[in-house]
Amino acid sequence: MLRIGTTVVGTSSAVVMLSASLVAQPLALPGDGSGRWVQEWTAEAPAGSRLEVRGAGLIVVRGTDRPGVRYKLKTQGRARRGEGWVPVVFDESGMVAELRSDDTTALTLRDPECGDCRVAFVVEIEVPRETREVDLVTRDGGVDVRGIAGSVRARIAGGHLSIDDVGGSVTASTAGGNIRLGTIGGQVICSTAGGSIELARSADATLRTSVGSIRAMRVAGDLNAETGGGSIEIGSVRGVVRAKTGGGSIRVAEVGDGMHAEAEAGDIWIEKASGSLVVSSGGGDIVAGLRDGAMLLDSLLETSVGSVVISLPKSLALTLDASISMARGLRGIVSEFPSIEVRRVNGQIGSPAESAAGAINGGGSLLRIRNGVGRIEIRRRK
Repeated sequence: MLRIGTTVVGTSSAVVMLSASLVAQPLALPGDGSGRWVQEWTAEAPAGSRLEVRGAGLIVVRGTDRPGVRYKLKTQGRARRGEGWVPVVFDESGMVAELRSDDTTALTLRDPECGDCRVAFVVEIEVPRETREVDLVTRDGGVDVRGIAGSVRARIAGGHLSIDDVGGSVTASTAGGNIRLGTIGGQVICSTAGGSIELARSADATLRTSVGSIRAMRVAGDLNAETGGGSIEIGSVRGVVRAKTGGGSIRVAEVGDGMHAEAEAGDIWIEKASGSLVVSSGGGDIVAGLRDGAMLLDSLLETSVGSVVISLPKSLALTLDASISMARGLRGIVSEFPSIEVRRVNGQIGSPAESAAGAINGGGSLLRIRNGVGRIEIRRRK
């Protein structure tokens, strides 16, 4: 049964069932002044090693020391009456719980049959922290998960993702919304069709957004970060970094095992690196530094327009091959290593071209630097 305003309307079954015409709207919390009716149902279910939730609206999951599963469903509904809207009151919860044979606690939201109405949902769930896997799907709304020892999977048709304090892996996607990840013990694979991504700590990570910034502070393994348009900021990565942006800057504090970076239009900064550097910008500066004791493998730094500045440890052995098609200023290539020979070729039209080559500390891996228009500086790290 459901009530529209003061009128009681019968439903087709005892359980409030799915209606294709239902549209979920963002939930206005109690006391927001909207005047809509907010209802709550609380129930318990036996805990399996997995939790599976299929619903709509916001799904909140918290790991606790409780032995079972406790869940609360909040609904807020309105139905059209004439030119206005009136509250909808449901007599029964639309949440169905079952413990399946594969040791999965499954919670499924059944939307009410209420005709031309708008209903918003929030599902708050408490599960044992040692739950092996949490699998969440919501049509509209978001996902907020904390305190799970196992892994988390989440799929959202459109909304924000917030996941923290997870011992296992995280695999999550949203058709449009921001992703916020705290401390994740395992691998992370996350994507959004439009929104920013932030990661505090994880093992290997793959982060992709069509439009938005990416920020990853600490990754114990490899990091793949790609955005169609936005900046990429990276803290410390022990493994390999692969970063690409269609429009924006890339900034890295420390990378342990090499970096492949591409910015179609933007600057690239690498503070401390080791391994192979393959870095290119369609139009922007490249500033890179190798940390003390770093190993440099064959590398390439190139930009179409801008400056390329690289700082090298004094004891590092390498072979340099650098060139500028159109040098800016009196000296297009500047080197603080005496063994590097710089040559200038004056053209009949436009700025002169310059090249530089030589062995530093006896030679070693090949470092190539290419610049279309701008400057190149090879500095000795102090």
